[in-house]
Amino acid sequence: MQQVSSNSVELPIHVCAKTIARRLSVIVTCLTLAGILSGYFWLSEFPFPATKWFYELFSLDGELNIPAWYSAFSLLFCSGLLKAITAIKAKDRHFSYWKVLSFIFLYLSLDEAFSFHEILIIPSVRESLHLNPIFFQTWVIPGAVFMGIFAFKYLKFWLDLPHKTRYLFLIAAVVYVSGTLGMEMVGGLLRVDFGRRSLITLTGIVVEEFLEMIGIVIFTYALLAYLSGLRESFQLKIYISEN
Repeated sequence: MQQVSSNSVELPIHVCAKTIARRLSVIVTCLTLAGILSGYFWLSEFPFPATKWFYELFSLDGELNIPAWYSAFSLLFCSGLLKAITAIKAKDRHFSYWKVLSFIFLYLSLDEAFSFHEILIIPSVRESLHLNPIFFQTWVIPGAVFMGIFAFKYLKFWLDLPHKTRYLFLIAAVVYVSGTLGMEMVGGLLRVDFGRRSLITLTGIVVEEFLEMIGIVIFTYALLAYLSGLRESFQLKIYISEN
């Protein structure tokens, strides 16, 4: 049992999965609308000087800005929830699956923040192999291979999950992968056919990022709901020392 000094203050924080999911959904909606507005400023070359700053801050296709950092944080939050499940499932036969999932989401968080996957975007390979425009972003090829291997390895684990969790995990995976891989390939096709600076390409980017963010919201809700089923009362506790 964890010992807490008598001069510490305990601050329990009760977690409601539905409340968190609703609030995250509102954040995602606001970020999507801000991204659409920034795209409008970019396409129309709006004359106000602040529009460039707004675009760089809220562009859904940008890096090191508010939507990118939100996505990185939400993935990191999922990694933390998976780590908590891993700790609870220490003696469970699926312990290693939960542990690996935690590391995968930690990597996805870092990748969202620092775009490691762009190392795999190799124009020379695309040109030399005359790849279809859907492979304009060449990282989707190893990404699709990894997803196939992951789905095969995790099928039995997924089937052993409780019905509600299994259903939510599937929806979250379909929505998220539709954004990260599906719309990324569609986006490559749109960039080749219409160019990067076009309304239809921008629409594809908005759909892609929205699917990614909302997919993570669904997964976050699924993890919180699963955690609440493992403990009669799921709560976070923060101990603040008076010293």
